[in-house]
Amino acid sequence: MIRNFGRVAEVMTSNLKFSMDRYNIEATVPFDNDTLPNESEIKIWNLADTTINNIKRGKVLMMNAGYVGDVGLILHGYISKVQTKWEGMDKITSVFVMDSEDLSKRVVKEIAYAKNTLASYIIKQMATYIGLPIAQMELYQDYRYQDGYTASGAVTEIIAKVSKDCGTSVYINKNKLYVRNLRRGGDSVFSLSKSTGLIGAPERFEDSNVKGYNLKSQLQYRITTASVVDLTSVAFTGRVHVRSGSHRITRTGDFTTEMEAVM
Repeated sequence: MIRNFGRVAEVMTSNLKFSMDRYNIEATVPFDNDTLPNESEIKIWNLADTTINNIKRGKVLMMNAGYVGDVGLILHGYISKVQTKWEGMDKITSVFVMDSEDLSKRVVKEIAYAKNTLASYIIKQMATYIGLPIAQMELYQDYRYQDGYTASGAVTEIIAKVSKDCGTSVYINKNKLYVRNLRRGGDSVFSLSKSTGLIGAPERFEDSNVKGYNLKSQLQYRITTASVVDLTSVAFTGRVHVRSGSHRITRTGDFTTEMEAVM
């Protein structure tokens, strides 16, 4: 049975807290399976100018969402931009948030690794250069560079290349680094059906030899990149693995999670 009553959304930054029960809040929070930071947008209505001045670029921002009695973290990142505009009598402040710092400028000139260096060693060292904790690392194969390895350029690209040599995906989520395949890992399984929040019929897709379904559900903060979903629907019943998607939050409209899940 669906027991999703009482929408909850709360935004926290710089000792400020904005809750949906006091403020009109809208948000779009994307997630995917690559190393490029995702940018979320949060809109908050009718804030005082003094409050807006305290929402600063570069500061950490976190957002929780869910339902009364079941709320969890959906965003942890850094404010990249703040804009305020008027629409009629309403003053709307848009806060843009990257789910990690801008890592494109984190580069290394050249680091030479000795013969027989393992990929896991290179990945762990590169992770220290971008300052992200490794939340999970499970390599399909810990590739051994028998002739050594030379790392140069953008650190995230180096990590992606080395992970690819291991047959493993890498992505950033909630300001943490994950090196693991979507279909592996110790993720909890979420059962999704009409009785647990599935909205509409799954839409089948196929690209690059990958098959899956586009799904939509009532907002579920537990679902993010690599989440395991046991889907029950007329179109398909079985296990799928989330590749990308977004949470959409409004007070009276969408309060949903959309996802692209592969078989």
